[in-house]
Amino acid sequence: MMFELLVRGGPILQVWTGTTKWTLLSLKTSSASSSTLIASSASRRTLASMASKFSTHTPIPQGPHVVGCTDIMVGRNREGTLMRLYYPAKCKELTKNQNKWTPWFLGDEYTRGLATFIAPSIPSLFGMLFNWQMRGVAIPALWDSDMAEKKFPVVVFSHGLSANRSIYSSVCCEMASNGFIVAAVEHRDLSASASFIMNAEGEKEYMLFKALPPNMKEYDLRNQQIKVRVAESIRALDVLHKLNEGQVKNELVTGFDLKQLCHRLDLTDPIMSGHSFGGGTAIATLAKDKRFKIGVSLDPWMFPIKDDIDTLCPSITQPLLCISTEAFQSDSNLQAMSKLNTQTTIFVTIKGTVHQNQCDTPFLVGHIGRVFAGASSPLDPHTAMNINNRLILNFLAKHLGEKGSSLNTHVTYLEEQKNKMVYGLYGKGKSMLGWDAGFQGV
Repeated sequence: MMFELLVRGGPILQVWTGTTKWTLLSLKTSSASSSTLIASSASRRTLASMASKFSTHTPIPQGPHVVGCTDIMVGRNREGTLMRLYYPAKCKELTKNQNKWTPWFLGDEYTRGLATFIAPSIPSLFGMLFNWQMRGVAIPALWDSDMAEKKFPVVVFSHGLSANRSIYSSVCCEMASNGFIVAAVEHRDLSASASFIMNAEGEKEYMLFKALPPNMKEYDLRNQQIKVRVAESIRALDVLHKLNEGQVKNELVTGFDLKQLCHRLDLTDPIMSGHSFGGGTAIATLAKDKRFKIGVSLDPWMFPIKDDIDTLCPSITQPLLCISTEAFQSDSNLQAMSKLNTQTTIFVTIKGTVHQNQCDTPFLVGHIGRVFAGASSPLDPHTAMNINNRLILNFLAKHLGEKGSSLNTHVTYLEEQKNKMVYGLYGKGKSMLGWDAGFQGV
């Protein structure tokens, strides 16, 4: 199999990795601008614009609001908070403002950490390839755009292992386009691909992903990290309260005036969410901080809290939606999830999906790239993400009452896709804890 990365300027690299040949070739265009990166394998990515600085983008959010995006850092040390805020924007035009779309790429440090996790034997090569591939990706959200003049419910989102504040834009943007303010936390427990703090001179000091030390058991490391993650998620909610009161200083230089957020955050029913390690973080956070009234856990990785399952899970009394992908679940993970309060928890599995279907990865690379990244799924990735997001929105609409009534528009689509879903815990082609809940249960 050959995966061609086309870079303007002529062939500069050709290398075999396993049975795959990586070739850099010339892309002839009429533009004299800087290098462009394109995957030659077929994909459903849509070009933002040939005249744009971006070559491709993550899925366009489908809600009634254009999405705005900004980064907020409160405090300069590791006890502070770094998060990406997705919110309904005042602007009504998304496609006409492509030059203001948010870059997905966060910097070389992030791709280096991601490469260390995905390809530890050849991190330099994969880091270079990731950099080329990701620099041209846009998030269809307007950077530093003014916020819509209305009050919106809030979501705290926790990322997975080796991820960051950018990689769940497909989920976070969809929620924001449907009237939510989403705070995507970037964890400083060394489980992120990278993150940073600031020194006294205001310079960024990066912390890269920490591989498992050879003399340490994985559970010990992950259990330590999830405790940090829970504390950071709780602090993120504290920051949202302070933002609502106009008491926050952003350590980052942006064009977004935080005063816009004063009295615009509806904090009566905060939502805690996350994916994988972040899904486990969401569950642990719901148990610890009852200010969070609703939970959404995507493919929760229960291993980091396995010794606390029997006491932690039954204590979660908030409504909780767990959306699983078919390929991810192991028997031990399913058994741990079965300890959750079945009176308040809805379990749904999306058939034909893999773990990476709940983040941006399938939309960043072509078919061969998805194979390398573990993101190749039998179900089309756009369909998988659409089902995932509509399940979330419909669940939140049910539990938010009047605040979510305008969101309750997804039942027809979910009914049409019902053959792609199984209600209950579902692994290895069978239901472990299943029932025919119907969509009224979500």
